Amino acid sequence: MVDFKDRKIAIMGTGEAGASAARYLARKGARLYCIDDRPTKEWNHAFVAWCRQNEIQTLESGASCLEEIVKGLDLLVVSPGVSPCHGLVLLARKKGVQVVGELFLAASLWKGPLIGITGTNGKTTTTLLTGHLLKSAEMDAVCAGNISPPLFDCFDENREETAAVLEISSFQLEYFLENPPSYIKRPLFRAAVCLNVAPDHLDRHGSMEDYARAKERLFSFQDENCFAVLGDGAESFEVKARKVFLRDIVLDESEGTLTISFESKRQTFDISGWKAEGVHNLKNLAASLVCARALGAKAPLLERGLSSFCIPGHRLERVGKLNGVNFINDSKATNTHAVVTGIKATCGKVVLIAGGRAKGEDFGQLARALYGLKNGDGPKVKGIVLIGEAAEELARSLGPFFKDVAVVRGDSGQEIMDEAVAKALFMAGEGESVVLSPACASFDLFSNYKERGEAFKKAFLKMAQGQG
Repeated sequence: MVDFKDRKIAIMGTGEAGASAARYLARKGARLYCIDDRPTKEWNHAFVAWCRQNEIQTLESGASCLEEIVKGLDLLVVSPGVSPCHGLVLLARKKGVQVVGELFLAASLWKGPLIGITGTNGKTTTTLLTGHLLKSAEMDAVCAGNISPPLFDCFDENREETAAVLEISSFQLEYFLENPPSYIKRPLFRAAVCLNVAPDHLDRHGSMEDYARAKERLFSFQDENCFAVLGDGAESFEVKARKVFLRDIVLDESEGTLTISFESKRQTFDISGWKAEGVHNLKNLAASLVCARALGAKAPLLERGLSSFCIPGHRLERVGKLNGVNFINDSKATNTHAVVTGIKATCGKVVLIAGGRAKGEDFGQLARALYGLKNGDGPKVKGIVLIGEAAEELARSLGPFFKDVAVVRGDSGQEIMDEAVAKALFMAGEGESVVLSPACASFDLFSNYKERGEAFKKAFLKMAQGQG
């Protein structure tokens, strides 16, 4: 185990991930500085109290003393929300201080096998499913990373027989170091997955090329004995490991089987117990099966575990039915690829509720993709209700393609969602679906996508109770 005693380490970002890293490093004797862009009074109060109790200095990122502190640092550990262009990151690199992500550092210290799962969409489902399947196969596993909890929070289970299944975002991969300091070992991912690559987070990455390059970085932490699972947009990634392509999976619905080209042969799994809908979830399933088999899990035990897995909330979550109209919460769909994938998987015509804070995507591409979805002799999307900061921009892009486009404004997120749900129900007919699939981040009206999804569900319940 790495000796951190008396090493001077700064933690940039004091949210869940940064606080977890700080607590671990403090236990190991590191001399810490905790830093955030926010004023200290806005930090988690319990964490601030812990810092004071342990005589750990707390600083705002604009503090004048930071340049002097950075000169003597051994390491700067950053949370994923911190941009590589942040002033403190640039200063540290200028002074020759290594900058490392908290997840990379935790993974480098993990004793058991590592599985890394990235991609624009489907990461959380695949991470949780992989962990579920490993446990069904009577193997020890934790799920952590971008999914929460941070991996450092799982170190009570850091044993050689326990696998860490990590959801890894492009933000986290930006801080995976090719050449870490000599006292930090490079993690090795026995299985690594990129489910898909589609436009997302371009406001941070700047271009699709840079975004894809961040995803590709995961596969440089493998060797020829590992497995690389490559989905749409990732097939050309440069990898050292044995490749498995998700495009090659074969579903036999009549037999209830899924066949994957794996380990130089085709392996067929009985998936009759699989409940999730959509081709995208079959690809998530195939990736999870490869990961579990890469760690030696037995196929019959994996097959047995399928029926007890539930898709996480806010992902094509069926909320209920009102006046014959289905209500579906897909609040996690924060980019074009996720929206189109979800609507394809929804039966019949759809009234879409979208909008929020834009992430740098071209909404013209969203408009064209939605217009291209057909149902019978007409478009699949029959109406659109728009909310949030990006509503007007979305309306300009979608208006030329769709007749029924409404913009909802209001003073609060819940109020806006209530009206959006009411308008969408008015547009929808019996047997059709109202789908919340925003194509945007939630941070303009809500604290996260979960709160946005809960607001949608509350709005549905109010409508249902009002007509009960």
